[in-house]
Amino acid sequence: MKNSFAISSRITLLAAAFALSACGTSKHAIATLESRSGSSTTGSAEFSEVDDGVKLTLEVQGSTPGLHGAHIHETGDCSAADASSAGAHWNPTSKDHGPADPNHHLGDLGNIQINDDGKGTLSLTKSAWKIGDGSAEDVIGRAIIIHASEDDLVSNPAGNAGGRFACGVIVAK
Repeated sequence: MKNSFAISSRITLLAAAFALSACGTSKHAIATLESRSGSSTTGSAEFSEVDDGVKLTLEVQGSTPGLHGAHIHETGDCSAADASSAGAHWNPTSKDHGPADPNHHLGDLGNIQINDDGKGTLSLTKSAWKIGDGSAEDVIGRAIIIHASEDDLVSNPAGNAGGRFACGVIVAK
């Protein structure tokens, strides 16, 4: 009788663990982008754990048409009118700038294409990013920035992308 109770208890615990894992325990983070530097650019960013890393979905509205550099910056502070409070590009591994280079720094997102209606989306996945683990690769506590101009993808350290048109602090969801 004792053995059947122990087996039944183990089965119940395994079933509960399986049910919890099936509910989805992936981590998420978000950022709400607010206008800076006199622009009308706003937007949102969502980070989600996926099998091959962390996926970013970035949506922007109210911006000028064309390509705009997008970056994660080191400090989760958008309080300055020009978003300078967000600091430099997030580069915990001291790599060169430029998403075209496989050895680029973690804050490089490339460019987001803004259409004539002022809207644009960007989606990408990075295997090195983490969510909520407190490591140097953790996106939480950083800021996401939309710049005034196109990122040239080569100039160090920031791609010559101009002023900061929108800023949002990345927080756990």
